[in-house]
Amino acid sequence: MLPGVGVFGTSLTARVIIPLLKDEGFAVKALWGRTQEEAEELAKEMSVPFYTSRIDEVLLHQDVDLVCINLPPPLTRQIAVKTLAPRGCGIYSSQTQRCDGSAFGTRRRPLLSQW
Repeated sequence: MLPGVGVFGTSLTARVIIPLLKDEGFAVKALWGRTQEEAEELAKEMSVPFYTSRIDEVLLHQDVDLVCINLPPPLTRQIAVKTLAPRGCGIYSSQTQRCDGSAFGTRRRPLLSQW
């Protein structure tokens, strides 16, 4: 069974990734937006059952086992560290970070075949 996914971000990237995840059989269970209104708008458009503007609500959502982070590096880093702490969820991010916080580059394709 594939993990439930929490998506961080409401940009064009999220609008592309959510349908792709669903087409591959993943259940997108939660969506985070910078504002409640942004999150609600995209969640309704993409039929995502839970939305919020609070990071911890996605990370602690009982059906989220994998997070997909589509945000600028400072927020990506903050969410990635928080993701590992409470439950050890899997992480996919379009931004790869070095320990000093600078970007390595981006991944061209997500490695979802492990699921």
